[in-house]
Formats: sequence, C-alpha cells, structure tokens
Amino acid sequence: MKINLLIIDDEIEIGNTLKRYLELETDYQITVYTNPLEALEKIKKGSVQIVLSDIMMPEINGIDLLREIKKADGLVQVIMMTAFSTVDKVIACLETGAADYIMKPFDDLEEVKKLIDQTTEKLSRWRKLAVASQRLNIG
Repeated sequence: MKINLLIIDDEIEIGNTLKRYLELETDYQITVYTNPLEALEKIKKGSVQIVLSDIMMPEINGIDLLREIKKADGLVQVIMMTAFSTVDKVIACLETGAADYIMKPFDDLEEVKKLIDQTTEKLSRWRKLAVASQRLNIG
C-alpha cells in the first residue's frame, strides 16, 4: 500500500525539510500544506493515510483540526507536533484521537521517520485484519 502523507505546518521550512528527508528515506507520497483548511479539504476527498500536523497555526489550532480530520475519516492517523507543549495539550491530542505526539525542533529526523514507520506498520496490520474479516464474513 502506497502511503499518502500530509505534512501540515504554517512554517513552510519545517514542512519542506521533513518532505525532503522523508522522500530520500521512504517511498511515501508526501504533500506539504501551510494552510490547514486546504489540507482538510484534501483529507475529506479521501486517500490520505497519515497526517503530521502542527498544533499552533493561525487558521485553526491543531487540536480542532485533529477533531475535523477524525470526523472526515476516523482511520487517518494523525501525529501531532509542536514546539510549545504542555501536559494538557498532550492529553487533549491523545483524547481527540492523535496516533502520537512529537516535539519540535526535531533532534533527529530519523526519529520522525521511525514514528511514521510505526504508524504505517499499524495501518498495515489493520488492513490485513480487515481483509481477513471480510473473507470470514463472505465464506
């Protein structure tokens, strides 16, 4: 399964740095958005599996965006990222359905890749389970 990954961050340099690194290290289809509302429209059209989203953005905060993403497609895995973290924000993200949470600035882009790879593995397991469940229901 080809992974369609969206990076949403109002700081274009962060999105582009992540994209360049991940394109060298993975075969994911990666799109960077600086406007979270435009990214949400893409997500609503389907075929997005993973989102890396900043929390602090001017158009909509990341937690509200996460809520809208989950309404649009509950299976989209959203990894939240921020430079300004509190325990309350972490809890709010996880309660709203975030797959994980990572702090900026990134000490090591390999850590970001590992987190995305773990999320991809989880999606693969879910897909296999769904296919197996369909076979049981058909047979």
